[in-house]
Amino acid sequence: MRRDHAGRQSVALRLIPLPLAAALVAGCGSANPGLSNGSVSACYRAIPTGKQAIHAPSATLIGVHRLSADVVRARLPQAEQQQLVGDNDTTVCAVAFKGHFAAGQVEFAPPSEAGTYAVVLVTSRKLRVLDAAVLDHLPRALGRRTL
Repeated sequence: MRRDHAGRQSVALRLIPLPLAAALVAGCGSANPGLSNGSVSACYRAIPTGKQAIHAPSATLIGVHRLSADVVRARLPQAEQQQLVGDNDTTVCAVAFKGHFAAGQVEFAPPSEAGTYAVVLVTSRKLRVLDAAVLDHLPRALGRRTL
């Protein structure tokens, strides 16, 4: 289910600069899965879904980050808000990749976006892609923490 992103920035791109960085710095989970309460595994389960949205064979996974659905929900288009509510999901996973992404190689990202990094937002329960963005620079918070 690919959306038309003409005339708007993707939600993933808009989330990254402030709310996502703030949530990651505030510590949305344990950096050590052995000490986790199980919520970390939900985002590890999201990795294959994130990879399916990437059509760049040389892309490398560089991080998986757990975010509160409340932080993400208000910035999503109405259809994706309903999807998140319908999934009864409290967590969204940001799956970050590094590679050479040409325009159109990342599903759910605006078709004209190209760059070195891709971030795919995936629901943690039903493992559905909500949004994606392709960036030239990955915010440090995404590159440093892996849940």
